[in-house]
Amino acid sequence: MLFGALESDYAFNRALSLSTILQMDTANAQAASANVRLRWNYRPDSDLYVIYTAGQQFASLAAANPIQYYQNRFVIKYTYSFRF
Repeated sequence: MLFGALESDYAFNRALSLSTILQMDTANAQAASANVRLRWNYRPDSDLYVIYTAGQQFASLAAANPIQYYQNRFVIKYTYSFRF
């Protein structure tokens, strides 16, 4: 079994950053995935995230040879901190 990951982070400035991670797990028939996250901190404790994930996923971990399929996800997450 071999598991590997490569991670990279880059800050454009104090408010905008980009994070990526590439993963591979040979125990699961060469499953691989990539995750890219863009984070914008538009004010203290308030963020906007744009996340893209692509990779192989298994239908079941219980079976001896689980069915593997390719999956893409795109997510936008918005957080807002109220000040009192």
